[in-house]
Amino acid sequence: MALGLGSDASTENGSSRRLGVVALLVAGAIVLAFVGYVVGSHRAGTRAVTGPAQVGDHEVTMTVDDTAYGFSDSMPWIDATGSYHEGGWPSCLGSMTTLPSVTFGVTRVDYPDGGWTDQVVYVDCRP
Repeated sequence: MALGLGSDASTENGSSRRLGVVALLVAGAIVLAFVGYVVGSHRAGTRAVTGPAQVGDHEVTMTVDDTAYGFSDSMPWIDATGSYHEGGWPSCLGSMTTLPSVTFGVTRVDYPDGGWTDQVVYVDCRP
């Protein structure tokens, strides 16, 4: 007996092939999601760094875990009441002093040659 196009063997072969294609697409999507996660993990965003700071004439430096952070002149900042300021000198820093604890918002900056540095992007003056 000859098998026609509508036979069970032909239907099973087509279903098996479709199942294989779907499995391949699902596996591809999983690989792409994993690669996206790995690439995106290098852009973790802003993190808070807190430590003692040396304040000069509109310049400040903080060293935490052997890494120095600093800026001069103007920086976005959050005052003690939680209000945001787009720039200027943060009121909690004062001038020419040592402060026991200051919080900086820091983000990683990647350079085209593969190097990187941390950049201060805000000061948090909230207690």
